[in-house]
Amino acid sequence: MTQAAVGVMEEAERGGWAVPLAVRELIAGGVAGGVAKCAVAPLERVKILLQTRRAEFRGSGLVGSFRTIYRTEGPLGFYRGNGASVARIVPYAALHYMAYEEYRRWIILGFPNVQQGPVLDLVAGSIAGGTAVVSTYPLDLVRTKLAYQVKGAVNLSLRESKPSEQVYKGILHCLKTIYRQNGLKGLYRGMAPSLYGIFPYSGLKFYFYEKMKTHVPEEHRKDIIPKLACGSVAGLLGQTITYPLDVVRRQMQVQALSSSNLVKGKETFRSLAMIVKHQGWKQLFSGLSINYLKVVPSAALGFTVYDSMRDWLNVPSREQAPVVVPVLSEDGSDAAPVHSS
Repeated sequence: MTQAAVGVMEEAERGGWAVPLAVRELIAGGVAGGVAKCAVAPLERVKILLQTRRAEFRGSGLVGSFRTIYRTEGPLGFYRGNGASVARIVPYAALHYMAYEEYRRWIILGFPNVQQGPVLDLVAGSIAGGTAVVSTYPLDLVRTKLAYQVKGAVNLSLRESKPSEQVYKGILHCLKTIYRQNGLKGLYRGMAPSLYGIFPYSGLKFYFYEKMKTHVPEEHRKDIIPKLACGSVAGLLGQTITYPLDVVRRQMQVQALSSSNLVKGKETFRSLAMIVKHQGWKQLFSGLSINYLKVVPSAALGFTVYDSMRDWLNVPSREQAPVVVPVLSEDGSDAAPVHSS
């Protein structure tokens, strides 16, 4: 995928037309998201099964869950739902990173006196996260439903289901079934906690990453190890703060497949309160230890691959990227714009 992206750039340059900056940022973000997601797919599958309290995995722990999946589904079971996950994460990450860069430039353009630093990254990252979630949420819903299914399960809690029958056969079948049963609203079930969680998580992730990079000596900022370290800490801190909302989101997404009606028809914070009341506060952090194992390499790889792709695609650094600032002449008419770094 990386070689293809670079080939497109080289062909564009030979053809005499420039690839827009936003397109290069989309490519860099999409590649980063796809690489990071595939690397942690098995941990993501186990985390979803623990978050949603699937009967076969209650009390299994990390090692027991891996054994159960391997015994019932084989090696490919670790990647069940990963097709939908990658189909979601590539456009999601592409939009997320590109929107972050665009919003950052727009804020600087709209507020020329704003201080460029981690706080700016916090605001731009938060808005970009919300934009990406709204644009790709149905695919996240499908990913969760496919990952929740366990081949050979004896009870899928649906009247029309038979033993060992799978409810959804793939991404398109899942999308069509949800839309047919619940309409457009069904494709966005559980999006509220996603937005509540992504605004702080996305913003904090970019904030911590850029903040950590300021402590890296200038001559080492392009090195792989410092980027991996900064991305790891950023992902870990951001995820810890917002994890309970991720648990609520998962339980809302799979409520039709679950025998529990705990969060059915309830709004986000009421669902959170019901989980604490009936399942205990520890359930809000169920799967968090696995998530740490997933988030650290995922965030580290994501930021590192994104920054590397930016360099490969000749995307200027944020300090070098020009910001067009309109300037008025003495008579009040528009003069030639000034490019500010």
